Amino acid sequence: MTLYKLIFVDDEDIVREGITSRIPWGRNGFELAGVFDNGQAALDYINDNDVDVVLSDISMPRMDGLTLSRKIAESHPGTQVLLLTGFEEFEYAQEAVRHRVKEFLLKPITAEELKTVLDRTRDELDRLRNAEKEQDRLRELLDRSLPLLRERFFYSLVSGRLNREEISRRREFFAWNDLGASYLVIIISLPEEWEEITRLALAEESKKLISGDDTVFSNRNEDLVLLLQGSEGESMVKRARSIAERLFSSALGLGDSPVTIGIGESVEELEDVNRSYLGAGNAVDHTRVLGITRIQSIDDIRQKTRVSQEAFISRARRLVKALREGFRHSAQDALTEIFRLFEESYLTSSDVAAYLARLQYHLSDFVDEMGISVRDDFKELSLTAEPRRFTKLDDAKRYFSKQISKIEDHVRQKRNDAAHSRIDKARHIISKRFTDNSFSLQDICSEIYLSTSQFSALFKEGTGQTFVEYLTEVRIDEAKRLLKATDLLSYEIADRVGYQDPRYFSSIFKKITGFTTTEYRGELEG
Repeated sequence: MTLYKLIFVDDEDIVREGITSRIPWGRNGFELAGVFDNGQAALDYINDNDVDVVLSDISMPRMDGLTLSRKIAESHPGTQVLLLTGFEEFEYAQEAVRHRVKEFLLKPITAEELKTVLDRTRDELDRLRNAEKEQDRLRELLDRSLPLLRERFFYSLVSGRLNREEISRRREFFAWNDLGASYLVIIISLPEEWEEITRLALAEESKKLISGDDTVFSNRNEDLVLLLQGSEGESMVKRARSIAERLFSSALGLGDSPVTIGIGESVEELEDVNRSYLGAGNAVDHTRVLGITRIQSIDDIRQKTRVSQEAFISRARRLVKALREGFRHSAQDALTEIFRLFEESYLTSSDVAAYLARLQYHLSDFVDEMGISVRDDFKELSLTAEPRRFTKLDDAKRYFSKQISKIEDHVRQKRNDAAHSRIDKARHIISKRFTDNSFSLQDICSEIYLSTSQFSALFKEGTGQTFVEYLTEVRIDEAKRLLKATDLLSYEIADRVGYQDPRYFSSIFKKITGFTTTEYRGELEG
């Protein structure tokens, strides 16, 4: 148990002896540090020693209790004062209250009554000591947290989250020297693979390059942010570029992966510093989208034009047209044109995500239009896919190039399947109608809904023969079968296999087999 130091002051020997001997000070939580017969002696002791409680009579020579309590209140405000008084001195109670006296005890007082007062006083001292410890703990916590709180202040400042009143209040709390001139923000985007010690090294290098009125802190992306102050906007931009170039060079010596640095615009009002921060962020974002690492100023980027909606739509339609027509390489060439448009324009990552989503929609729509079955290799073309996963245009281009190749393969296969289906149908029609001597190319084209030129090209590609060559082969094969299996005469066989003129049939048969019909039958019988 904590023992609080207490002194007792009274000019009467009998009172001093009675109180000091009858109270078990230690059990009550007190150490009786001294006993005095006048206020001046007590005050001298208090001035040289730590005292928690003073129990004093009011009426004493040299210095009375009220004067003592007043002087204690002035120079030792943490010391508790308890005053003993007789009934005739009770009118002094009001003045004692003004001197922050904690208790006013009326003589004569019993040991039990005094013990009760001491218990109450000890509880109050415990409360005050605990409160003081808590304050010390909070102050220590604040001291440890101050760098983090300072970083949060500057991040909130550049993020535009603070109004003028909040800025003024926090500026005073963090003792920030705001020059009230020009402001400019630099953002240094660090590689994810950098270790903490490498990040810290570049942060320390940044602090060496800036002036005492500038600030270095981190944002939520763990980028380094430099808030520069200066007198003129133009000189601020030059100084910012000089700092950026030196930091870029330093970063090359710290790790294999270089950094990307964005420089915002110079602003004249503190409330506008968010504009500079957003500009630096857009510069970093645009550079990252292009897949390069370098220093980029928002002023340089703004010289580029935004992507034209019409230009994108026309190129997207050209891509779909190329896929529909099926010309080799033309779809990939159209895709290259789309990404060249992106590379030559001012784009943020959100812009890229929006355009890639639209491009994805065009491809998904074409897949549906062609009736291509969406299997595992086309799941990523669904409209729920997340194009924001692409952090670089090159990554996105490779993805779409791969998908276009898959689409082309499916379209080619689908067309081959359709062609084979029509060829099979044509073969079936020929097998049923070859005996009809009026059966012609136009007849079969009408049945499968193709022009003669389309059918001829398709049939030749699928069978390696023209329609006439294939029909003739079918008819001669049937004639061979009939010569082998029947006793029909040549002119009868000619009629059965679709030839109206027996002499023409005989001529064709000899040309293809090398035999006349009689010779062919004779060879079979021999």
